Amino acid sequence: MRRLLTGILAALMLLTLAACGSGKTDASSGGKKEDSATVSGVVNRMGDFLVLLTEDGAYQVFDFGEDVDQESLEEGDSVTVTYTGELGSEDPAPVAVSVEKTDAA
Repeated sequence: MRRLLTGILAALMLLTLAACGSGKTDASSGGKKEDSATVSGVVNRMGDFLVLLTEDGAYQVFDFGEDVDQESLEEGDSVTVTYTGELGSEDPAPVAVSVEKTDAA
């Protein structure tokens, strides 16, 4: 009876360890899998970062990604920003991976 109980407990311990180690990560982003999202608005300010006045009236701050062409953007442009990270977060700020001009309505 002891051997059966010991075998069952050992199997349960192995299953819990296997469940803890089954998460997949993306090695290219430092072990974190980052999904992208989009938000539209008007460029309010540009410098080392982008401040966007969104369609719902909120200001969002973005760091620029490597592939964003800042030269083609001006304050007042209507844009759609594709970003990674969490809106409203300051540390770290979301990163704009692409900024596309849109037609203002």
